[in-house]
Amino acid sequence: MSIRLAVLKAVAAGLLAAVIAVAPARAADPIFPLNSRVGMIPPPGFVPSTKFPGFENPTANATIVIVDLPPEAYADIEKTFTDEALKSRGVTVESRDTIEFKDGRGFIITGEQVVGAAKRRDIVMAATLSGFATLVSVQIAEESRAAVPDEVVREAFKTIVARAAVPDEEKLSALPYKLGNLAGFRVVRGSPDGNVLLTEGPDDTVAAVAQPFVLIGLAPSEIPKPEERDAFARKIFLGVPGLKDIKILRAEPQRINGQSGYEILAEAKEQRSNTEVTTVQWLRFGQNGYLQIFAIARREAWNDLFPRLRALRDSIELR
Repeated sequence: MSIRLAVLKAVAAGLLAAVIAVAPARAADPIFPLNSRVGMIPPPGFVPSTKFPGFENPTANATIVIVDLPPEAYADIEKTFTDEALKSRGVTVESRDTIEFKDGRGFIITGEQVVGAAKRRDIVMAATLSGFATLVSVQIAEESRAAVPDEVVREAFKTIVARAAVPDEEKLSALPYKLGNLAGFRVVRGSPDGNVLLTEGPDDTVAAVAQPFVLIGLAPSEIPKPEERDAFARKIFLGVPGLKDIKILRAEPQRINGQSGYEILAEAKEQRSNTEVTTVQWLRFGQNGYLQIFAIARREAWNDLFPRLRALRDSIELR
């Protein structure tokens, strides 16, 4: 697995737990979940969720989950969302239709899923929009199908729109900590569970470390004793996918913003492109977990980059 895909998957996983915040809107305006480029006018009875990116109708026991994905994900979804694959997950497909948008295209799958003793209606739409992909999943309890008919859901799908970008303030507001100094980096994505991806340069997906990137995350964990922290930090660092020929240059405890921490600085090669890179991992230990900062860049850019990375690291304050 490449570093780029690993980061995207990690961030995508973080986003599934996102808290939704919606700006004031008129009744006919599309509503955008926090941090999402995809918005829609939800069916009657649905309100923005505070538990996941999308909408929910508690009375009908129905949800709409919206996930933004990189553009290449659409082709993967087309290949893997076959009737046979869905059946293996307990979904019986009843219909499969195409849908067209001004700036993209997609398909809608309608079916039923049995989870234990419960049956529910599943309506899934996948689309490519303005250079990225989205997956919208609607789940309706069987007893509420009359309250949320298929036709109403399909009409709501037609209102889906994409915005050019998510404002940086919105990306940062999702985080459980503050980034006081971005140090010239740009936020790609952020989520309430603490995952944030930053880069420098025009692209949101970083192949062959063409741009430096920084991944910050919070992890609940039992805090290791001081004598165990070297092994603890190395295990986390060596678990990062997409690196080979790793040479650790420095591994030592540090104080970071008044808290115990640990730094690992290393040289390596990006596995697929063989690009020579330098990377750093900082762990900052708290009472019930740790903050991880992982950064990587091409080796020739590292000396200019490293002071900025430290400035970014030292500006993080928990909310």
